[in-house]
Amino acid sequence: MLLFFALPFFMFTPAPVQTRLNVTIENIKKPAGQIRIGLYKPCRNFPTGCQPIVSKVIDATGSQAQVAFSVEAGEYAVALFHDVNGNGKLDKKLFGIPAEPYGFSNNYHPRVSGPVFDDCRVHVDAAEKTISIKLI
Repeated sequence: MLLFFALPFFMFTPAPVQTRLNVTIENIKKPAGQIRIGLYKPCRNFPTGCQPIVSKVIDATGSQAQVAFSVEAGEYAVALFHDVNGNGKLDKKLFGIPAEPYGFSNNYHPRVSGPVFDDCRVHVDAAEKTISIKLI
């Protein structure tokens, strides 16, 4: 009988606490096209070898833009690019060098190769967090 009354306490686990990760995108040089943003959990071959957990597309209408993600506390990375011509993909030059502006959390600037997740890692705890990414 006592087990019957205790069972409901073990069946319900509290829902994870949601918070916000706010991203300010700076250095938008052309108010045209869209900004395509991907939010990633830790993964191998970031950012091209894994899928974002959330993707957003916003219009590029000024020199700055903001986007917010509702997330649980944890580790994340953000990759984004300014799709100036609106074709839905990051255009590239010779040797795979991006032809359109792009950016990563922590304002990581790739030198010879793309970033790994740890280069762009952002810790989000229960408090709301705001980061800024400057387009390259």
